[in-house]
Amino acid sequence: MKKLYVYLLAFGVFFTATSELVVSGILNVIAEELHISTALAGQLITAYSLAFAIGTPIIVSFTSRMERKQVLVGSLAVFILGCLVSFASAQYATLMVSRMILGASSGVYLVVALGSVAKLVPAEKMGGAIGTVILG
Repeated sequence: MKKLYVYLLAFGVFFTATSELVVSGILNVIAEELHISTALAGQLITAYSLAFAIGTPIIVSFTSRMERKQVLVGSLAVFILGCLVSFASAQYATLMVSRMILGASSGVYLVVALGSVAKLVPAEKMGGAIGTVILG
């Protein structure tokens, strides 16, 4: 049963991490739809990465006393909200904010998933379990 949880966490990591670079394949479409340059549309990837790098440690420190399950579910809920905002965005600024929300929530999910998987499996299987989550 614990193996199933490891795979579910890995799937969540795949789901959240894929959103970082999926935009790169449609930069021209985004630029055309929002009437901006492709270079400016490319900043959507940068915003995601910066939110991931800067926001993750801050949010994780604030949520460190919460249960892991609550933080995992919360980060996925915020991630889904960010996806919905991104989907509905008709302006560049709104899309940029949604990308920042996606980056921070994805980072929080990854960190908490790694911590959770370390608690789920016995010590001798921890390396493989963490590797599986990272593979996601």
